[in-house]
Amino acid sequence: MLENFHTNSVAPLMLTKAMLPLLKRAAAKETGMGIHRAAVINMSSLLGSVQLNCGEQANSFKWYPYRASKSALNMITRCLAVDFEEHGILCVALHPGWVRTDMGGPDAPLSTEESIASVLNVIGGLSERDHGSFLHYNGEELPW
Repeated sequence: MLENFHTNSVAPLMLTKAMLPLLKRAAAKETGMGIHRAAVINMSSLLGSVQLNCGEQANSFKWYPYRASKSALNMITRCLAVDFEEHGILCVALHPGWVRTDMGGPDAPLSTEESIASVLNVIGGLSERDHGSFLHYNGEELPW
């Protein structure tokens, strides 16, 4: 449990904290909120959604440490969004999809190439309207 929290929650927060002076400097050079300025994009997971943790999905994916750590990352993202808004630093949590990797397994519907292409497309279109949101790899908003 602690290893999952360290990797998925604490490390992204500490990295963001370490990068904050650079994020503020980048944000000060441009106007409007978006990736052209400064952004924190946390790789979350659909499995970290508290609202979606019900029914069949909840029964098939128990992974308490992983799910809880991604929920914590989502809360961190929301808190950072509040704290960084005054600086114009965009903050988003993004689910890359269920991907055919060692973790996702061979039955996952997305190849790494498909996931990456979709994620890059979403990131490229982020703006102030997305600030503080939890997004699916296709750009749809996900419930917290």
